Amino acid sequence: MRIADAEGLEAVSMRRVAVELGSGAASLYRYVAKKDELFDLMVDIVIGEEKLPRRSGHWRADLRKIAYLNRSMILRHPWMIATSAFRSAFGPNTLRWLEFTLKIVDGIGLDIDEMLAFSTTLFTFARGYAAGEIAEQETSRRSGMSREQWMASRAVYTRAIRDSGKYPLVTRVIEDARAPHDPQMAEHGFAWGLDSILDGFAAHLAAKGAAGV
Repeated sequence: MRIADAEGLEAVSMRRVAVELGSGAASLYRYVAKKDELFDLMVDIVIGEEKLPRRSGHWRADLRKIAYLNRSMILRHPWMIATSAFRSAFGPNTLRWLEFTLKIVDGIGLDIDEMLAFSTTLFTFARGYAAGEIAEQETSRRSGMSREQWMASRAVYTRAIRDSGKYPLVTRVIEDARAPHDPQMAEHGFAWGLDSILDGFAAHLAAKGAAGV
């Protein structure tokens, strides 16, 4: 995990881990059969870093907490993006969190497939949004320019887009949109997107006449 946090998942190899441990690579294979098993263990340890939050008793508030915790977890360990979210090894921490999440939406009028879809959608949104934030951070690091500096460097081209008259809606974004200049754009965007998803969940429950709305 220390290697992956510092250098990315591609830097993690059995040979590299063995060097860090002062061991031989062959010795590691007595504990894990292949590198993917090592990745599974790393993922489960990261998931175990967060304690299960106290349940409020309302599914919307509790799912909101879980989404924020998942996003924070990935932002702390960006290499998590390079692991599969759909091939979980179901380690103990992963199972604990999945069970907790399913319990939140149990008994509110959903069948088990819908409960799983609610959970998967929530995790996928948090993961995808964090991936966008990580990509922005990496782009800033690589280019040496902040988002504001990059926008300033594109001023001439931006004026050309506006003056062409071909893109009226893009021009409205350039002239009127506040979000691109918001220093808290990531936080506000995550909150808005999460609310939209939770509104969709609530609409689905209402359409079913479920008790959990």
